[in-house]
Amino acid sequence: MFKSYITDEQFNFQINRFMEPYYNNPEIQETIENAVDQIKDQESWYTTWNKLGTLAEEKEDAGLASAYYQLADFFLSENDTRKPKTYAAFKRTFYNSIDTSNIEFDTIPYEGKSLPVARIKHPQATKTLLFHGGFDSYLEEIIRLALNEGLINLENYNLLLFEGPGQGKALKDGLPMTYKWEKPVSTILNYYHLEHADLMGMSLGGFLAMRAAAFEPRIEKVIAFDVYYNMLDSFTMKLPQQALSVIKKIDNPIVAAEINHKLALASAKNVDLDFKIRKGNEIMGTTQASDLIKEAKNFTLKGIEDQIIQDVLLLAGDHDMYVPTATLEHEAELLVNANSITKQMFDQKSGGERHCQVGNKKVAFDKVIDFLAN
Repeated sequence: MFKSYITDEQFNFQINRFMEPYYNNPEIQETIENAVDQIKDQESWYTTWNKLGTLAEEKEDAGLASAYYQLADFFLSENDTRKPKTYAAFKRTFYNSIDTSNIEFDTIPYEGKSLPVARIKHPQATKTLLFHGGFDSYLEEIIRLALNEGLINLENYNLLLFEGPGQGKALKDGLPMTYKWEKPVSTILNYYHLEHADLMGMSLGGFLAMRAAAFEPRIEKVIAFDVYYNMLDSFTMKLPQQALSVIKKIDNPIVAAEINHKLALASAKNVDLDFKIRKGNEIMGTTQASDLIKEAKNFTLKGIEDQIIQDVLLLAGDHDMYVPTATLEHEAELLVNANSITKQMFDQKSGGERHCQVGNKKVAFDKVIDFLAN
């Protein structure tokens, strides 16, 4: 179940996200509890987790080291001089911690760059599942989930796990995120000569996958893990009505300048807001908060819901810090041409009430596996 390690909501969520596999290890839990006492800001966050990553790697515990390094890496900006080394340490220890003998790694040409893909094949498989992340995930997180949460046991499925534009290595190589997610999905389908496949997106990927399904008829089943109707919700869901009315006028240069000023002041005191704006600018290729908001407005299913004709699985948690609880029912009602809709709202009793069921991802993947198997 989701744990309260530290009072800052964003810090606490990320600790749970990456350390969930160690919930039942008393020694590691004690280490985490001692570590959070040292965390006061993003700088102390980095130094604390990076030190623990180094210690774990020295003890040859590659899996634990990779989790600590990923935490250390998380809030570093892409232009931070420490980022390449920390990212490399995370990847090195991650791949040292898993068996890669059944994983094939490809790089697929895309708009003058390339998309990283990890393929896991089964000899008798007749189906294919594409699985990708969202706002801030790496390919390695998707691989870890596929291995640890049962997707690899779907013997009728080959798995194509990938980073798209704006994610991980693709972002570092200069590919900003696009709301037209059908472009990378179609590129991958074409590359592997696939006429049929299923698609699953994590976090913001819950929007991206649904968007791709609206424009790519080769997708037969689509999974929103979790449901995500409008990216702008993540920036505005906790704002007062007055602030929302100001954002509606963001195309006015004077209003945009005012928004940039106020958000700069607010983000200096708010880790969550600072992260969303800084990371959003990095993945979108924007520089100002106002430009990010304008770009985020494109990341919505509004107006294309009736183009989604697939079998759809919508997952949600009733304590999601990024997506309003009402989104599940709202989105489901608008999918008027979907072949079928399966939806699940997880509550605190289930342990899956948080974003992407962090705290008990098993309940989400049980639903995913059942949906794909039937």
